[in-house]
Order: sequence, then C-alpha cells, then structure tokens
Amino acid sequence: MHYEFTSRVRYSEIAPDGAMTLPAIVSRMQDCSVFHSDAVGRGPAFWLTDERGWIIVSWQIVFRGTPHFGEALTTRTWGTRFHGIEGDRNFTLSGPDGTLYAEAYSRWVYYDLVKDMPIRVPKEESEAFGTEPALTSFAYAPRKIVLPETPPEEEEPLQVQPMAIDTNHHVNNLVYIQMAASYLPADFSVRELRVQYLHQAKLGDVLVPKRYVEKDRVVVALALKDGPDCAVAEFFGA
Repeated sequence: MHYEFTSRVRYSEIAPDGAMTLPAIVSRMQDCSVFHSDAVGRGPAFWLTDERGWIIVSWQIVFRGTPHFGEALTTRTWGTRFHGIEGDRNFTLSGPDGTLYAEAYSRWVYYDLVKDMPIRVPKEESEAFGTEPALTSFAYAPRKIVLPETPPEEEEPLQVQPMAIDTNHHVNNLVYIQMAASYLPADFSVRELRVQYLHQAKLGDVLVPKRYVEKDRVVVALALKDGPDCAVAEFFGA
C-alpha cells in the first residue's frame, strides 16, 4: 500500500537559479516516509510511546530531471520487502504532467530505542505497511560504498549542533547529506547519490569530513574525531 502527497516547490527549497536543491528533494522523500508511517498509525507519536521505530541505513537516489520553484510535485513511497530486522522502501518524485524527476531505493532497520539495538520487524508492523513491487527502472547498487584508494582531503571538523538532532536523539540522515553536499565542487551536477550510514553521531560529537574527488565521482566520509565513519556519501556526476 503506497502513500503520496503533492506540494509546490517552496522558495526555501531552491538554489539561486530557481532549481530545487538536492537536500530538498531528499527531504521530500524523508517526509513522505514519515507521513506514510503516520497514516498507518505508526508515526512519531507512536515511536515515542512504543520506543521502537525505523532507522535508515542506506539511500540510492537517481536524479532524472530538475524541478523548479512553484511546480507541484508528487512524492510517492511504498514498502517492497520486510525481512528479519530490515525493510526496503522505494520513492518517486514527479511533476504534474508525469515527468519523473527522481526515484530512490532505501533500506531501513527496525530499532529498539531503549536497548539501542536493531530488532526483528514485528508482524503487525509489516502488515500495517504492506508491500508493492520494487522499482525496476534503475540498477540497484550494493549497500557498501568502497572508498577510493587515494588519500582524502581532510576538511575542518564540525561539531554537531542541536538543530541536527531528530526524535531518535541522533543526527538526522538528511543532515549528513547536507553536510556532504556542501563539499561538492561548484560545477558538479549530481545524477546519482548513494549514502551508507554506519554509526550514530549525537549532540556535541565532532565530525571530521574527508573528501575524495575523482573525475565524475565525489565521496565524502563523515567520521567521528578519532573514531569510525558515521556516514559515507557518494555523488556521481551527470
């Protein structure tokens, strides 16, 4: 059973040229998944009382066009598979005439927020969402992102601020993407984004961005200072 919502591209979602930004597109997809959860009675209020919920572990997003200010966009999402501790979800973003701007695959784990560990997806959870066939229009990539062999450029450390924290009390997945995208070359046009989430960063933690630049590929790893990578974002150029 899918969920969708339609909303115009806001001024706060566009770049100076009037085009919708990459983080804004991902934000629409994240919001759509939360709206879907809320529509089946398992949204943020349920997470707080049940103390369980979904945490994303990877994104693969293919960009097929560029929405602009004022355009009415429909964001659609649906579950495709539940297995063990995991669930898979697809997304599409399209214009009023059916123009496809982006499509995505995401993988999530079901999480016990008190024990701070993944747990098996309950039957009532998978039944609440149901499943539909997965997208077949792009090649699914492995979850793991392989870092380039060349030494990275290390950027100035960033301390996690309160605005980066979500209801799960760690850095929201979109914030990592916003951070990583800020290190893209000015003329770099993204056709595909992959993100792998590895470790939770929390309020006050210090993240060290490490950037790898190749001809048509930029990889940004956001690591805890003197610790593991929290997220790795891989951008492929158009």
